[in-house]
Amino acid sequence: MNVFRVLRLPDLFTLLNVVFGFLALLAAGRAWGGNSPQYALVFILLAAMADGLDGFLARKVGGSPLGANLDSLADLISFGTAPVFLAISAFHLPPHIWPVGIFFLLCGTLRLARFNVVSGKSDQFFEGLPIPAAGIALSASVLLGRPTLTIVLMLFLALLMTSSIPYPKIKDLRVMSLLGGIFLVVGLVLFRQHDMDDILYATLVVIALITLYLTSPVVISRLRKGK
Repeated sequence: MNVFRVLRLPDLFTLLNVVFGFLALLAAGRAWGGNSPQYALVFILLAAMADGLDGFLARKVGGSPLGANLDSLADLISFGTAPVFLAISAFHLPPHIWPVGIFFLLCGTLRLARFNVVSGKSDQFFEGLPIPAAGIALSASVLLGRPTLTIVLMLFLALLMTSSIPYPKIKDLRVMSLLGGIFLVVGLVLFRQHDMDDILYATLVVIALITLYLTSPVVISRLRKGK
């Protein structure tokens, strides 16, 4: 199989996800030297936008034979590896804390592998927390400057990814456009601003959105009980 011949438009956005994930890793590596970790979050948000676009286009024009596996590999870099490396680098976490990050990465890997096996069984819900949401939440928490919070969150998000809790699939173009617009504005603020208050406000916007998504299973459960 000639991989370049089977690539379709959605795959190009998946590859863009890989590029942004790699740039996030480079930015996270600079955080080890005392530079602001905000740039890593910018690239992770851009990776999330690329990830959303590749899924939307795959549903519209169809994917390639590489699509599902390529998407999982990209997500593992951008939302599994980069956020953990960012947390360790930004806080200079000692080696005895690294297993927590490894646990997050392993749970993310298992989550993606399970998705490839069970995807298509439900058009409305994911089984377990999607790794992009987990990666964004973990990365955003780093900018709050509280290492203990980030470490606890790593464990919590890892367990949510491997859980069987149903999380809604966002397929509505209007909702996707709104989220993409918010991520783009937040990314611009993080990229251009050096004022810590502005960075904090932008980070809180991201955290609020992810928190809303994290609590969505509770809403779904209550709606089901109300029927």
